[in-house]
Amino acid sequence: MTRALLVLIAAVSLTGCGKGEPGTHRGGWVLHSRIQFFSSDLQVAQEPRPRNAFRLFFPYIAGDLYGPATTGDFIHPVINADYTFEIDFGRVQQDLVRSLQPTEFSLDYLKIDPPNARIARLAPLALQPDGIEQVATTDWIDASSHERLMLVYFDRPARITGALARNDYTIRYNVRATEPGYIWIARRQTEEGEQMYTEVEKPESVILALTPPAPAQTPSRPEKVSLLMHK
Repeated sequence: MTRALLVLIAAVSLTGCGKGEPGTHRGGWVLHSRIQFFSSDLQVAQEPRPRNAFRLFFPYIAGDLYGPATTGDFIHPVINADYTFEIDFGRVQQDLVRSLQPTEFSLDYLKIDPPNARIARLAPLALQPDGIEQVATTDWIDASSHERLMLVYFDRPARITGALARNDYTIRYNVRATEPGYIWIARRQTEEGEQMYTEVEKPESVILALTPPAPAQTPSRPEKVSLLMHK
């Protein structure tokens, strides 16, 4: 984890050294959110930490849903006194497009159609104010249901599918993007009792939840990576 964060810090430095090409502003995809602190199970709200006790870093995981981030932070949202913030994705569209990579899933049972479609998951980190260690685990959640969400960019209409079956459980992926842009993904239970990752409607209100950091673990199988990275 520390090595991955060092790579991210280096990426930020490189991003700041040069100016990107002028981009066309794309309106219509603005995220209004707020930071809120919770217990690990997201059931109990906790007192907020002072804003100078942590810093937020907004990298993407390009070409996959899981794993270490591959970009620096070119979003840099302003965190207001009431812990609200806004992200205008149109302003960073060209930076994101330049950072996209071929889709190569770390979970070998996942595939994307068409194969040349590219994706990027926005995966915020809560770090030490003057360091690179994580001080909290971050999750996008629906403000009403506290359902955990993933926010993923697709560069074209595409579909992610796959399934992992074990004796006592099955996890499926059936995620459709009908047009280029961002979609929300959630894990829900089907009528058959299976766990399904699927696209969902944009929630009315989204929270960036900060919870106590998870203990360091070294999963030995790719399906464990999926379960640990996205509960």
